[in-house]
Amino acid sequence: MEQIKVTRSLGDSHVSDFKIKVNAILSNLNVPTRSDEAWRKFPINQIDMESILAKGVVVDKVEDRLSDQENKVVQQILATLLGSIKDDYFALLALSQATKYQFIYIDEKNQRDELLEIDFNLSGDQNQSLVNLVYVAPNCKQKLRETLGSLPIEGKSRFFNSLSFYFVSQNSFLDVLTTEDFDEDSTRVRFVCSHQESDSGLSIYPFFFRGFRGKTFYHSILKGNGSEYLLTGVSALSKREFLDIDAKVTHLRDFTTSRIQYKAIVSDRSHHVFTGNLSIPNSVKKANAHQESQNLSLNKKARAEANPKLEVMAEDVSCTHGATVGDISDEQLFYLLSRGLDLTESKSLLIAAFYEETVGKIPFSDTIKAEISEKIRTQALGI
Repeated sequence: MEQIKVTRSLGDSHVSDFKIKVNAILSNLNVPTRSDEAWRKFPINQIDMESILAKGVVVDKVEDRLSDQENKVVQQILATLLGSIKDDYFALLALSQATKYQFIYIDEKNQRDELLEIDFNLSGDQNQSLVNLVYVAPNCKQKLRETLGSLPIEGKSRFFNSLSFYFVSQNSFLDVLTTEDFDEDSTRVRFVCSHQESDSGLSIYPFFFRGFRGKTFYHSILKGNGSEYLLTGVSALSKREFLDIDAKVTHLRDFTTSRIQYKAIVSDRSHHVFTGNLSIPNSVKKANAHQESQNLSLNKKARAEANPKLEVMAEDVSCTHGATVGDISDEQLFYLLSRGLDLTESKSLLIAAFYEETVGKIPFSDTIKAEISEKIRTQALGI
């Protein structure tokens, strides 16, 4: 049998009918405003929606023949995705305006021991949208890295809207490392959606380094018994950067597990918001869920907010949450200074102690860990 490519772009024949469905739903929705709960912190009124909507609908002309099985999978994941984001305006807008639908197909024949990588660099002076669809067939394991970023264009602000969807089948496992490093004039909205079948595992490790304004949604649905979900990462913000993260996990089956453990470092006049949402209906039993948000402030004018939200209707479940916001301990700082270290060295060590625990546990190479650690350090210390 012919070897199936792991990654390809979906062309007109695969997405044109789907976009018609998307636009039909989108036409009945209004652009969100700050009166909407999910957008109350984000300055959405400052997004130039007129220029974004003027772009219209574009279909990638790339065409790549898919196998019968892949065609079935594409239709399945598009239908599943659409059902899960039918009320999310910007997720639908990304699906409508994306010039590229990138499809990653992983089964027992083409899963790889090495890291799969997807790079996207916002180029040119136009707003852009991107969609990544990842399917992991039953009984497979894979590591994936998504790298998103942009280079500055003097005097030009741009809008980037993206959506990634991970469909993890029965008894399969996917680790996703996402790094985002945008220019100081970029505004971005990102949806990271996932669907998990029974006994599957999905771990997402996001790291944010730069960018003017950002809003990120994590929507995870645990559809199969025994499925496990992990979201853990670090944001490092400086200057007047703003990032608003909204993470929601929905447990729909018994014996499911979710963990959200997120850290943020804010300096200068930056502002970070993390909202953790948990939903467990009364039909679910033996579910375990934990969410935790830890925030380190390096300047009195910087802001960090943690908002845990739990909608737990079931009784036979275990759910916990915690949140902290603080600055560098004067006592710890004095101790290091008294041992001969200068102020920068002392702050660097204390900041590293805050984020290295998270970086050190990600299941990726030491080279990648060192790269991420250095970027966090550079951003936090303003080097």
